[in-house]
Amino acid sequence: MKTHRSQALVRAALLLLACVQVVTAFAVTYTNVFFNASQTRTVLASSINEVTIRSGEYTFTYSVDGYWAPVAGGQPTGRFFSVNWPAGVQAQAITAGPLLGRGANIILKRADGKKFDLKSFTGKILLNTAGAGAAFEIMPLLDGEDALPDPLQFDCSGYYGASFSHTPSLVNYDTYKIHMWGDFALTALTLMDTNAPLTVSIAAAASSAAMGSVSGAGTYDSGAACTLTASATPGCYFVNWTEAGIEQSTQASYSFTASANRTLVAHFAALPVINLTPPAVAAGDFQFAWPASLNWTLEESGDLLNWTPSTRAVTTSGNQKQVSVPSSIGGRFFRLVKP
Repeated sequence: MKTHRSQALVRAALLLLACVQVVTAFAVTYTNVFFNASQTRTVLASSINEVTIRSGEYTFTYSVDGYWAPVAGGQPTGRFFSVNWPAGVQAQAITAGPLLGRGANIILKRADGKKFDLKSFTGKILLNTAGAGAAFEIMPLLDGEDALPDPLQFDCSGYYGASFSHTPSLVNYDTYKIHMWGDFALTALTLMDTNAPLTVSIAAAASSAAMGSVSGAGTYDSGAACTLTASATPGCYFVNWTEAGIEQSTQASYSFTASANRTLVAHFAALPVINLTPPAVAAGDFQFAWPASLNWTLEESGDLLNWTPSTRAVTTSGNQKQVSVPSSIGGRFFRLVKP
């Protein structure tokens, strides 16, 4: 009995392990690669010594030498940045003010505070370090506490403008502090995690740039309201919004909840022309014709101010719809109105 019980426990343990492996196999990993021109940023906080921005799921907090003045004792203007978003994120060493001597720092986090991995990075030094030698120091944190006794060291000994690529492959921390005693910038960065994206990308394009334009596309927080607007150029009109060839809306202003990445196309067409055929004889009828494919309403007016749907009989001839208007009615105006 004891042997059978032990075998049963072993089988149960193996089954549990198999279940864990299955769950692990189905975990989705998201890879986020910085920096490229399509990535936008939002400033979350800004002070004379520190700026925090957000792009996608992540926040970047970088040090700023805001107390620096061009003349000793002069008005602080802050030092200029040589690497700007989206080329990268630059950190400046503090050379003046209450935080003097803290060096240059970049702090990486997810906006929701969840854990993620730092797979690789490229750091660009913005001063000469070859004489003294230098290293990028990375300290991972968990719940606000240093996760290691000492920061990890990644060499960056060289001359102004040199770049150094490293693959620390740090896994499952909620914060990463990257430090150097002098100015540096991150110009490439690969972050990975298993958390669902906090933002979604909404892309929009016009079917013809000559016929119209679109606005409202960009990066949205998941669950936020999004409105895409299509504007037709003179002589054209908006038809519909499609996604993967499927109609989504016939309204030029299309609103929806941004819950997944989407790519939409606004379709435009040339405004139809009502063709006029004069009567063959003086007392005959005028013929007005327009494309039969249009389910538009024919309206008429006597003064261009008050329009009413035309009650004249509409006939179809080939690919044209048409009405006959007696010349005896006097001056009248006609137009087509899109449903």
